Amino acid sequence: MRGKYLPKRQLENLDNLLSAKEKAILVSLKQCRYLLTGQVGRLHFTDNASEAAALRATHRTMQKLKDFGVVESVERRIGGVRAGSRSYVWTLTESGVYLLHLNDDSNAPRKRTFEPSLNFLKHTIEVAETYIQLTEICKRNKLELVKTEMEPECWRGYTGMDGKPATMKPDMFAITDSGKYEDYYFLEVDMNTESPNKVLDKCRRYVYYQHSGIEQKNLGIFPLVVWLVFSENRKNKLQQYIADCRDMSEQSKHIFTVIMPQELEPLICGGIDTLTEKEGEKSA
Repeated sequence: MRGKYLPKRQLENLDNLLSAKEKAILVSLKQCRYLLTGQVGRLHFTDNASEAAALRATHRTMQKLKDFGVVESVERRIGGVRAGSRSYVWTLTESGVYLLHLNDDSNAPRKRTFEPSLNFLKHTIEVAETYIQLTEICKRNKLELVKTEMEPECWRGYTGMDGKPATMKPDMFAITDSGKYEDYYFLEVDMNTESPNKVLDKCRRYVYYQHSGIEQKNLGIFPLVVWLVFSENRKNKLQQYIADCRDMSEQSKHIFTVIMPQELEPLICGGIDTLTEKEGEKSA
């Protein structure tokens, strides 16, 4: 289906034929760009009797949507041979994009048709995984996930240090609500593919963006910038680089935290102080 799309009348028929859950899957694919079969199941088939039943139902539904021409599987797989059908990577076709915008006054955005590199795909899948974990964390702990924005929706325009238009490009923006207060996050999923110096350069851009006051004007506060890493060594290295950076004030450094996946839930539920206390317990 790559590079082709269905006639409008056929899309209108599909729009009437698809269930609410099937349309919700398409919306998730639009937001995340790429999802594994297992990830689709965790988002949309949580009411099944077992994980195996959920996976079977997910696979049947994705095959149905593929037969309709609104989704396609990517040639590359993530997770290795043992992951089986849950490692299939799904994305919208151009017809799927148009279907979601049938009732919009504006024109549907064109879907870029390219074969993603393995590194790009892995990063995009990990960002999606972070989004899914956020939904699961909030559900388990009776928090409200008020808002999530994925790239490019979460990107922020501002005037750069050279006076020219610039764009702050987080991987995700999220707002959670505990019932007493709201928390705001910019999330960066680090795949250990860039040098710590490049990460530090992005931190400097965040500080400059913070000084612009744009986010504070809209939200009343600047979001916590969360670097999500996948090894203790990488975590220690990034923490040290940020701590040692001489051209950022100590106050500016406090907008950053570096965590591993298992620390995401304590952060979301208990805040940055919870992580600080645990770090203190480790070093004691």
